[in-house]
Amino acid sequence: MSERENKSQVIRETIESTIGNAIDTQTKLEQSADEKEQQKLTAKNEGRAQAIPSLIRQMKEAEAAEELDQEQV
Repeated sequence: MSERENKSQVIRETIESTIGNAIDTQTKLEQSADEKEQQKLTAKNEGRAQAIPSLIRQMKEAEAAEELDQEQV
């Protein structure tokens, strides 16, 4: 496997992890009565939500590069 073949899988795992962390954080947010903690958790999830589209684009680009590599072999 080339470095690029591994890249799309690493990005996919990062996306899955980010979504899992967002779900965990949402659960903590719902259980928290502390307003400052809620704001902190909300900000974290907003950052994650903003990052996911970029990660998806990166993953698609890596997958396309992998396909091109496979076609050239």
